[in-house]
Amino acid sequence: MTFSGKQYLVIGANGVFGSLIARALIERGATVFGTARSNDSAANLPTDLAQKLLLDLESQTSIEQLTDYLLTSDTQLDGIINASGRVGFGTIADTTLENAHRLMQINHFGPAQTISRLLPQLANSTNEPFVLSITGVVAEKVFPGMACYITSKTAHSTWLKALALEARRQKIRVIDARPGHTETGLATRPLFGTAPAFAQGMTPEHVVSVIISGLETGITDLPSDSFTA
Repeated sequence: MTFSGKQYLVIGANGVFGSLIARALIERGATVFGTARSNDSAANLPTDLAQKLLLDLESQTSIEQLTDYLLTSDTQLDGIINASGRVGFGTIADTTLENAHRLMQINHFGPAQTISRLLPQLANSTNEPFVLSITGVVAEKVFPGMACYITSKTAHSTWLKALALEARRQKIRVIDARPGHTETGLATRPLFGTAPAFAQGMTPEHVVSVIISGLETGITDLPSDSFTA
């Protein structure tokens, strides 16, 4: 597939993955709408976005406002890329229920609801529509001290598998990208806890190049070994 002339929504376009993906799509001729959580974080959005939008995945009102706007403004959507997310560290015993709920909302419930509400837009597309979400290697492997983070990403990964089956009739491709540890700086800004010492990770540029190439070639899954081959 090609991206030229198509329109995409990048959730979390102010982040490392999101901004790189947005720029790669724009360079290939796409029109890209990007979201950030707040006016402050919106300062990190790529300057060449068609629209800069606010989306707080912890706010039901924010999710409804964004999706209602896109649904009622006759905005063509040919793809949704979810590049948002937060991490948290700590043992099961030390993690509060409040923090566990926040991770689930940010990493699964918020993106899932946003995507679900926008499925009618994708179903109307005749331009090879897709949903891509970055869950990471934690959706494949379990590590100690990250139970709540892993749970949130695994939940989203399983939801994507179900969505892939349900969206086939609308010819919407669903891709779960599960790269290993990547040097995005996410672990230095945890929602809670302190990150353990990680080995040197992949570069974000490499991960995004694999994602873009996979979209172009029509893949339906991007497991962790796709990023190390």
